[in-house]
Amino acid sequence: MLLVTAVVVVYLILTGVSSAIQSFQLGEDEDRLRDEVQGLEQRYYRLTDLRDYLNSDEYIEWVARRELGLVGPGETGIIVLSEPTPVPSEGEEEDSQVEQGQQQHLTWEEIISR
Repeated sequence: MLLVTAVVVVYLILTGVSSAIQSFQLGEDEDRLRDEVQGLEQRYYRLTDLRDYLNSDEYIEWVARRELGLVGPGETGIIVLSEPTPVPSEGEEEDSQVEQGQQQHLTWEEIISR
C-alpha cells in the first residue's frame, strides 16, 4: 500500500511539474505571438497610410510633374537643355572669360530665343 501511495504521489508531482513547464512555455509563446501581432498591425497601418498617399491627388500630381514632365492648366513648361562644357586649354582660358562676361548680360528673352 505504501508503494502504491508513493507511486501516486510521484505521478502527481511529475504531472504538476510537467503542467507548470508547459504553462510557462505557452506563456512565452503567447508573449512572442502578441509582439508579432503588434508588429504586423503597425506594418499594416504603415502600408495602409502609404497606399492612401500613393492614391492621393498630391502624389499623382507630383509624379505627373516630376516623372512625366506635365504642367498644370495655366502654367508654362520650361525645358532646360544644357550642352557639355568643354574644358579650355591654357590659351583659351582668357577667351572663355571674355565670353562668360558677355553671357552674363543676356536677358531671358535672348536665352529663350536661342
